[in-house]
Amino acid sequence: MRGVGAILVSILALVVAYSAGRREALVIAAAAMLLVGVGLLVTRVRRPRFEVVRLFSPPVVAAGASVQVSLRIRNLASGSSPHVIWNDAIPWQETSAPRELQPIDGKTMQRRVVTVQYELHPPRRGLYEIGPLIVEHEDPFGMARSTLAIGAADRLVVVPAIVDLPTGAPNLADGDGTAQLVQRRVTGNDDDLTTREYRTGDALRRVHWRASARRGELMVRQEEHRSHPDARIVLDTRLAGYPDVEIDDSRAGYPHFSSESFEWAVRMLASLGVHLDASGFSVAVDETATAQIDQLGERWDGSRREGFLTSLAAVRLVDTGSDRLERSALATTGPIFAVLGDPEELTVDGLIRRRRPGDAAIAFLVEPRQAVVRRLSDVGWLCVPVHPGDDPVAAWNAASNDVGYLRGAR
Repeated sequence: MRGVGAILVSILALVVAYSAGRREALVIAAAAMLLVGVGLLVTRVRRPRFEVVRLFSPPVVAAGASVQVSLRIRNLASGSSPHVIWNDAIPWQETSAPRELQPIDGKTMQRRVVTVQYELHPPRRGLYEIGPLIVEHEDPFGMARSTLAIGAADRLVVVPAIVDLPTGAPNLADGDGTAQLVQRRVTGNDDDLTTREYRTGDALRRVHWRASARRGELMVRQEEHRSHPDARIVLDTRLAGYPDVEIDDSRAGYPHFSSESFEWAVRMLASLGVHLDASGFSVAVDETATAQIDQLGERWDGSRREGFLTSLAAVRLVDTGSDRLERSALATTGPIFAVLGDPEELTVDGLIRRRRPGDAAIAFLVEPRQAVVRRLSDVGWLCVPVHPGDDPVAAWNAASNDVGYLRGAR
């Protein structure tokens, strides 16, 4: 920086003036110090006065995608602003060259406002504060430089990146022979049922004895098909369920827990929830710790997915200690999915209580212990072990390739 060089020249000139008795060196020292002083005064007087409005397009972006940031900068000073170099403050590392902003006229209302744009590429989900605007300006001689933070930060919502899961895999059966999954009423009567002849593989508990006696052959109950069968998804948000967790306690009283396994689980939950919703299921999301996730909502609500995905941007691991998991009251019938890391025994106990006999059950586990896989498999869960870098589509297909259809009668 020229100002530092001028100060060094001034000091050197003073040393020469007094040690060698060369008074003309005092003129050089004074001139150098005067230039620096004038530069500081100019940067102080001509400090930019801006009003900044920041807009994101789209307002909610998926991790790894790009978002267009528009800055509407208004000059509040009566005169023109100085030439500045600017950048927005962002909470992640992203290479960006310094941007120039030419002087903005302050005399007419039409010329007081300029709009500049740039792109951001958020690497992972979260709620991020973008801003304030950081500007640097110099005096005309380059002797002094001033750095200012202008305006407030704005929140950018980054949701998990959703992948399209293929349809038809896995084939969700309800454990009653070859009958496909239907939604049952919690209470009902024979008007809710139809009967058909017994087929190989049908569960004996579904035999309708009165109709069998009347027809002279075995007849089984067949529940009426409904338009929106239920599905449940359980996400493990307990800190103890993710051994790869890293703790950032730089913010006193508010530690942040980071886990690549948990990030995979959240991404799988987002993809699975949207897929089941698009397939006609009424999806209920449950958590093993304090509730943080918005439900997908009623099908008439056009914003139901937006609230669900936005809540996933902020979901975090919770240190619940040894709190016991109670059985969820959400969606008591239909297939159940679990997205987990390496769950603790309390979580496994809770999953066993959540699954009803006859319900199809799939668990996606990120690098689990074999003991956990065996325990869940023994009680009717199909376990799909994965790694944090695996594609959710591959995990979804694995649930179909390992077994042709799910049998949940155990």
